[in-house]
Amino acid sequence: MSLARLKSENMCCIIYKPKGVQMPTLDTLNKVQRINHHGYGFVSSKHRYKTMDYQKFLVHLSKVGIEEECIIHMRWATHGSKCRKNCHPFVENGVLPIQSVNDMTDSEIFFRSQVYPLVMKYGYESKVTESVMMAAAGSSKFAMMYKGKVKLYGDYTKLNGVYYSNLRWL
Repeated sequence: MSLARLKSENMCCIIYKPKGVQMPTLDTLNKVQRINHHGYGFVSSKHRYKTMDYQKFLVHLSKVGIEEECIIHMRWATHGSKCRKNCHPFVENGVLPIQSVNDMTDSEIFFRSQVYPLVMKYGYESKVTESVMMAAAGSSKFAMMYKGKVKLYGDYTKLNGVYYSNLRWL
């Protein structure tokens, strides 16, 4: 996918910081936030937080250590309302062909109805779970952390050791 195409799509931004890698700079986070300002969430092995307030998000994110993996979600609302409950740190970047129900996002419905039951039945790293996630990803991107293990689905761009689901913010 071309850089121009990545920059033109309206969608959330998923940021994955691996263990041993520095968190994106404040300048980078601010650039991502300017475009994805409908809510914020993150999850690491020790922390989980979601909010509508960017400054509070930054305060809590600063508690994540370099030795922790971290998935950050900066939301662009395509489905569901702009509220804290939709600032989930499990994330999907794109739009799924799923009808919204009770103000839930498309990714929330997908995770609750399909992914979580598969993880409970077959395991997080099973071939069944993996194949469903890969098939669903298509042009979307997913990031999940389960019991401290991170899985990324879809094509991410790596900059300075950190993975980004899109580069619209550049």
